[in-house]
Amino acid sequence: MYSLLLIILALLGLTFLVFIHELGHYIVAKRQKMKIETFSIGFGKPLISWTRNGVKWQICLFLIGGYVKIAGMEKEGDKEPHEVPQGFYSKRPWSRIKVALAGPLVNLIFAFIAFASVWSLGGRKKEFSNFTHLIGAMDPRSELYANGVRPGDEITEYNKEQFKGYMDLIYAAIVNGRPASIEGNKINYFKETKTPYDYVLTPYESPLLREGFKTIGVLSPASYLIYNKDKSPWHDVPFSLSPMHSSDIKSGDRLVWADGELVFSEHHLTQILNSRKALLTVRRGGKTFLVKVPKIPISDLRLSEQEQTEFTDWQYEANLSGEKKGVDFIPYILNSNLTVEKGLFFVNENSKITHVSQIFPTSLIDTLLEPNDQIIAVDGIPVSSIQALLKSLQKRRIQMIVKREKRADPINWKEEDRTFENETNWNDLLPMISSIGVQDSVQQSGEFHLLNPVTPMTLKELPLPQEKKDAIETKIKKQIAEINKIDDSSVRESQLKQIKKLQNQLMLGVSFLDKAVIYNPNPFTLYNQVFREIARNLTALISGHFSPKYLAGPVFIIKVMKESWGIGLKEALFWLGTISLNLGIFNLLPVPILDGGHICLSVIEKIRGKPIKAKVMQWLTVSFAILLIFIFIYMTYNDLTRIFL
Repeated sequence: MYSLLLIILALLGLTFLVFIHELGHYIVAKRQKMKIETFSIGFGKPLISWTRNGVKWQICLFLIGGYVKIAGMEKEGDKEPHEVPQGFYSKRPWSRIKVALAGPLVNLIFAFIAFASVWSLGGRKKEFSNFTHLIGAMDPRSELYANGVRPGDEITEYNKEQFKGYMDLIYAAIVNGRPASIEGNKINYFKETKTPYDYVLTPYESPLLREGFKTIGVLSPASYLIYNKDKSPWHDVPFSLSPMHSSDIKSGDRLVWADGELVFSEHHLTQILNSRKALLTVRRGGKTFLVKVPKIPISDLRLSEQEQTEFTDWQYEANLSGEKKGVDFIPYILNSNLTVEKGLFFVNENSKITHVSQIFPTSLIDTLLEPNDQIIAVDGIPVSSIQALLKSLQKRRIQMIVKREKRADPINWKEEDRTFENETNWNDLLPMISSIGVQDSVQQSGEFHLLNPVTPMTLKELPLPQEKKDAIETKIKKQIAEINKIDDSSVRESQLKQIKKLQNQLMLGVSFLDKAVIYNPNPFTLYNQVFREIARNLTALISGHFSPKYLAGPVFIIKVMKESWGIGLKEALFWLGTISLNLGIFNLLPVPILDGGHICLSVIEKIRGKPIKAKVMQWLTVSFAILLIFIFIYMTYNDLTRIFL
């Protein structure tokens, strides 16, 4: 019932925008002494109609859109449009321009009123990730990553313009795709230092992003990872059945560290969970520290005959000799007390033989082991023999640290990054991190708490409701069927590999919430931001850098309005203003059948000094009407695809 009410409110809001647009045409047409025949909200068969002062007023079945029909806008008998008394084309071009301009102008004015109302009411609550300059996740294969930029680092400028948020990267990459300059700071949160960087990079299409979108290597903005037991189930997985149930996480806890890394987004957390690396506690010269070492199938290690025999014996003693999936180990030779003797060669994921010393480090904790280093724990679990080490390497366990915050009040969007960096005493983490895997490990340090180790699950292993499992299975089958239609075998195999990877992706079975920020720029700034966003979309669309399939159609707009009403009045006002601004600009495009088209035809007539023939106008109108109907159907199809597939 509540959902139905929100849908009704969404439809009423959009109907209101259409009404004020057409009312603008109506009032100015009356002032220009034009004869108005029909005022319609919607298209199709009238549901309600009445006549007043010679004008037929009606509300039609399809509420998206509307029109004011003025005499002479359509051919009447043998008369040319300009010959119809009190008709639209019988008036001077300037009069017609004023009528055509009135509708879009009303929408543009209403947009400002809506934004001013949001500002006066104190602004909207938005997520931290919408405005942060901090990076949340990166493509490890990107040039930016190779240059040492990591999640948590800061972007300050893009193409010599002040960076305002992640959408700047998306739009800039879509609009041109040319090499771009990026400036920012590499941040060391423990030493509280910033090191400037400045690179020129070429945007590229990454398989880790949606098809058609480009990146310079940044996959998502930073976000808080706050657990809330009432709002954080993942696809209806009960918390009691999720991997996190035994972790001792509490509502309000903010996840800050996992497996040796500060965590800056859910995307980043997913990368850490699926990194195929073991977190080792190592003793070197009396000091104990954590390292992350890749896990390699034993079959891919380049072993001597004697070493192969030894590994086979270890597998047998650890009851792993019958494993069908293959057994993982680290690319080092160890003696019986788990002391490193030497590094090994192995076959990497690109089917090339490489040495462990040639592995590219992806984080500060990716450290090479040295001879005489002793391994004392795997994933925080103590080990004392090769057999125990071997068994531990086959099971993925995650060590995580949370910040147990007392409150999570919204912060001002102007201070959000500074708050993120400075509100936490990151050095309190160090005693806890250094004690993982040793006796009497530190469970609490300041506001930080070490959770119990967690064993993540794959999508197939998660206890999803059967209907969810069936829906996911159906979706995957459809995706595989579409991929199998691809002619290019290399692209086809790559995408099939990606699907398989997603199916085997490890998960925690819970979602995390971002922190709310109060976003309240003045109405002039907000108006300018939305206007620029619309202009960028149109520019990218016309230039061919942006596919029409990513544009929002009527169904998606209704969905957005429904969700905004569910959030609150201020969010609904913002989206009403945004849609009104879009409606105003769209109608000013120089396309016959739109207001901008009427303005162009009037200007052409003024220049020519004589009216345009009815046949020419009819041909233009019908042609572009068919085109707009096709676009409407196309966008509606894409909306339904996005929502239901």
